[in-house]
Amino acid sequence: MIDIKYDRKTNTTKVSIGDTSTISKNCQLKLKFKNIISGEIHYQPVLGSNTWCTWCGAELITDVLFYDVDDNLIYEHKWDVMRDGDEIEKQLWLYLKNRKNKGISSKGLVIGTHDGRNGHWIYSIKENLSDALLIDGSEKQFSELKKNYEGVVNVSMVNSIVTVDGGTVEWYQGGEGYTDTVVSDLIHDWLDDSQITKVQKESISFKELIENNNFDWIHLDVEGIDGELILSLEKLPNVIIYESMNLDENTTTALKYFFQKNNYNVIVCNGNTIAVKQGL
Repeated sequence: MIDIKYDRKTNTTKVSIGDTSTISKNCQLKLKFKNIISGEIHYQPVLGSNTWCTWCGAELITDVLFYDVDDNLIYEHKWDVMRDGDEIEKQLWLYLKNRKNKGISSKGLVIGTHDGRNGHWIYSIKENLSDALLIDGSEKQFSELKKNYEGVVNVSMVNSIVTVDGGTVEWYQGGEGYTDTVVSDLIHDWLDDSQITKVQKESISFKELIENNNFDWIHLDVEGIDGELILSLEKLPNVIIYESMNLDENTTTALKYFFQKNNYNVIVCNGNTIAVKQGL
């Protein structure tokens, strides 16, 4: 028996196995946790009968491969959005799958992609349910993004910071890049001064991006200005996904009324939120 559980609250994958005596010498199995986008192997534990292990990391969307001691592949658990995804991943998948089944094309905007190995959007893009414009402001992370999506025909990529109106901003970055931001207080909540660099950079206008394109869904992970971008929207997409955990109370309240006024259904899940237009 093999049981695999993905926990978005803790970014943990737990694997439990039962009796392995009939399938492997010495009752041992070698596991490999493989990212579905980059193919990177994150962790390679060896387990015996009736044992378990956990792997914790930001790149939670992984396949789990099982080998015997002679490196023969015994079983491959392919990550599946409807079985293993959280509610936001499922809702985006169902929205895009439904449109594709009806012959309707989709186009998304993803701002704050990091290196593209994790996010509610990656499975839908991997399965070619939608075109998407992928944007990240950090040069190092964008370089990895390009490697991970090289040759993927349904995406285009831009290395830029995005703000409501565009213009020159102070850009704070450090650590592994997950908290790179234009909001000084936010990155200082995670890193100390010695880990942070500050530079002036040009940003592009979110308003112009939205006005000049027909995005029917957007995904934001922009470290503290998600609410500011959403509240500036005049041309409304069908689906809006954003990181809500770093927003202050006033912004959270404003977003609540924004979605009510514009007839969205809202689901909050593990520090993130998806808003879907009613009647789709």
